[in-house]
This record gives sequence, C-alpha cells and structure tokens, in this order.
Amino acid sequence: MKITRSVLSAINITVKLVFNSLFSMMFLLSFNLFAEGITLNDAEQLAIKSDPAQAIYQAQQASLIAQGIAGSTLADPMIKLGVANMPTNSFKLDQEAMTQLTFGLSQQFSRGSQLELTQKGFNQQSEISVYQGLDRQLNVKKTVRELWFDILFIDKSLQIVKENKRLFSGFYRDLESKYSLGLAENEDLVLAEIEINKFDEKLAALSQRSLNYRSLLSEYIGEYAYQPLPTELPKWSETIFYVNTLNATNNEHYRLLSQHPIAKMLAQSVLVADNSIEFAEQAYKPSFKVEVGYGHRLSETDMGARRADLLSGFVSMDIPLFTDKRQDQTLISAQHNKGQKQAEYRLLLRRLNALLNAEISNYQQLEERISRYQDSLLKQAKLHTKLLEQSYQSNTRPFQEVIDAYIHEQNLSLEYQQLYFDGLKSLSNIRYFQAL
Repeated sequence: MKITRSVLSAINITVKLVFNSLFSMMFLLSFNLFAEGITLNDAEQLAIKSDPAQAIYQAQQASLIAQGIAGSTLADPMIKLGVANMPTNSFKLDQEAMTQLTFGLSQQFSRGSQLELTQKGFNQQSEISVYQGLDRQLNVKKTVRELWFDILFIDKSLQIVKENKRLFSGFYRDLESKYSLGLAENEDLVLAEIEINKFDEKLAALSQRSLNYRSLLSEYIGEYAYQPLPTELPKWSETIFYVNTLNATNNEHYRLLSQHPIAKMLAQSVLVADNSIEFAEQAYKPSFKVEVGYGHRLSETDMGARRADLLSGFVSMDIPLFTDKRQDQTLISAQHNKGQKQAEYRLLLRRLNALLNAEISNYQQLEERISRYQDSLLKQAKLHTKLLEQSYQSNTRPFQEVIDAYIHEQNLSLEYQQLYFDGLKSLSNIRYFQAL
C-alpha cells in the first residue's frame, strides 16, 4: 500500500499538533508549580541554567579545542610552477637543451612531536574553561542563597514589627480609654502615637530593602524573585557535620580544597606548563622539508628526437647546532613558567585554607551568640517588658520606660533573626569551599 504525499503531510501536521499541545501542557504545569513559589534549590538550578556566562565558557572551550585541531595539522603543501634555464638572447623554450617548464611540490614537517603536543596543550587549556564554568556556578548559587536569606530575614522582620505594632496599637487604645477617663497623661498618649508612626516607618524601610533584594535576585531567577518565598530553610547536614567534626588542633583543609574548581584551574595550568616544557624540548630536534620537482623540456636533439623530461627530489633538514640563544632560553622560560604556576597553586590553597578557617570560626561564633539570645537575652527582655508594663499600670513607672522596653525587646528579636540568617549565610560560604 503506497502512502501519498497528502497522507504524509497530514501525519506530520498531526504529530506537530500533538507535540505542541504536550509542550504547552508541560509549560503551563511548570508555570503553575512555580506560581506557588519555588524552593531555594529550584532557584539555584534556575539561576544556573539561565546564566549567560555559561555560554561564554562553553564557547571558549569549543574555540580552544578547534585551535588544537588546527594546530595539530601539517602545514599546507606548496606548489611551484615556472620556467628554468630560459635563454635570454631569444627567450625560446626549445632553443637550449636545459630549458624546461617546471612543476614542483614541497611539504614541511614539524619538529619531533610538536603537532601532537600543540593539540594536547589546547585541549588542556580547554579544561580550564570547564573549571571556570563550574566556579561560576558555585558563585551564582552562593549569591542566590545570600539574597534569598536577606529576603527571608526582611520577611521575618516584617512579621515581628507588624505583630509588635498590633500589640502596641491595642495598648494605645487602652491608653486612649484611660485618657478619656482622666487616668492617663496627654504626654503618654502623644508618645504612643509617635511610636506607632515609628512602626510604620520601620515597616516602610523594611519593605524598601526587601524590594531592593528582590530586584537583585531577579537578575538570576527573573520574575520568581517577586513571588512569596517559602519559609522552609535548608538543612545542609553534610556541611554542619564537616564543621562539627573538625579537629580543634588541625585547621588544614587542603584535601577538600584541592577538589575545588579554582584549585583545579591552577592545577590544570601546571599541566599546561608541563606540556610547554615538553614542546620546548622538541626544538632541539631537526625539522624536515621534502621537495619533488618535474621538468618538461621542449627542445629536440640534433637527430630530431624529443629530449627526456627531468625529475628531481630534495630533502632539507635544519640542524639546531647553536642552541644557547634560542632553544635553551625557550626551555628555561617554560621551566620558570611551570615553577610560577606551582607557586600560585600552593599560594591559592593557603589562601583558601585561611578563608575557610575564618568562615568556620565565624559560623561557630554566630552559633554561640544565637544560643545566648535564645537562652537568656530574649527571655530577659520579655520579662523586663512585662514587669515594666505592670509597674506602669500601678503608676510606679513612667510610660517612656515601657516604650523603651518594647523597643528594646523588638530590637533584640530583630538582632536574633539577623544572627540566625547570618549563620545560614556563613554555612553557604562554607558550602562554596566544599563545592556544593
């Protein structure tokens, strides 16, 4: 049974319609899921996939690989066309026996293994682009996390300030009732009104900061930055385990840091320098050039016979005899370059080790301060506010002290939240060193 073109066209149209319908359904489903708010992990993956910088490193890698292929290819052969031994008294091609039309072909060959080493060097350099892309991903994730925690801190602060404003507004209404009955001073009522306006100002300032952070986050995840963020926070148990199991007398993390993309970049640079040394050593070997020539003669012998054509061949070779000014110095330069890259690698590991130690110490100090707030400061501030409020009700304390106590308790709550999210940021920084 033959299938006509019209049937094939109908089948193709049907397949396209089905594919487009499925794609639209998947897109709408994913949009609806994102409309409910995305998790931090989703935001990280979205930021990485939509990061234009990844295209830069991929193009750079492909470019270096292509240069390696081009550099490992022999030079193009040379063709020579001309006339040899032409008599200048007549410029006739058939006058003299040695006059000939020549055709030649030559090919230059590189020294030793230079072609293979050239491709190897470019391929090694292309690996550096891969590690640059991986480090960029880690930095994007770290930035998204920090902005995410900044926004969540502002959201939590807004909740605290709104709740305190609600409580204080109720206190203000009670104060109005007492003032109408002559049981409160007008000065206290004015102070209460000022503090309520300060709450509004605090809320406006926090909302402004939230919008700024969301605008910065939108660079990485687009419109999802302006949606409500889920309050669930990451556990990061592997990072906490790494921090808690450290030996107090051992602050070296070189095994961990040697696997970081930045460290691998410099380690790869050392391999490139090794290859450069091997390439420089090839300069001590000779290079060859092969030439083949064919000469066609138009003259005849005295007997009227056609003269034989001529074939010639040559092999040229340069011999590097005087190497002290060129080959030796090139090799010395390559060896010093390797020493420089090795020193940079060791220096980088020392710097990363110091930074990681500082971040771990910072996290541990934050944990201690958070515990202090939880165990004493917040409880004491709450108790102090309650006692002052009771004293004011019994007319033994001025209203200003009650206001100060409320504000002090609120500030301590905000400081606690700041410390808590600073601790998460510190963990995020440690995860960067863990390449997570």
